[in-house]
Amino acid sequence: MEQILEFPDVLDLVEKHQLPEEIRAPDGTLLFKPYDPVIESPLVANRKKWRLFANYTVDPKDDEIVQINTTGQLIRIKHDADVDEMMGYIRKVHPGATVEEVISFVLQRVVEDTGEFKDDDEFGAYALTLYLILAYLIHYGVLILVK
Repeated sequence: MEQILEFPDVLDLVEKHQLPEEIRAPDGTLLFKPYDPVIESPLVANRKKWRLFANYTVDPKDDEIVQINTTGQLIRIKHDADVDEMMGYIRKVHPGATVEEVISFVLQRVVEDTGEFKDDDEFGAYALTLYLILAYLIHYGVLILVK
């Protein structure tokens, strides 16, 4: 049986201070440096230019398992509203969406569902988490980044 990689729980990694120094795309492109100023991370700096496309097929027997189209690798992605929202938006609603469009879409949904953020710190922390999730989706090959 082929090995199934586990997609990380990004919030858990943040809480346990287990984020790597940098997150890269499969082609080596630097995406995010969690411990540097956020605006310096390429995923944020290029959010209006870089586009995203789905690169996976959902297993018909287990909707938590996706197969990466380009490599055949299997990845288990436990259901998480933000992860599901990003993947679905890029795959079904707006293939080729910019990074900024994806982040804005999720932020808008959260505000509609739960109300405004209590302050800029809460908003910033949540937006940072979304960028980290997106960086990991690209890192694992679930999404393809086009510069």
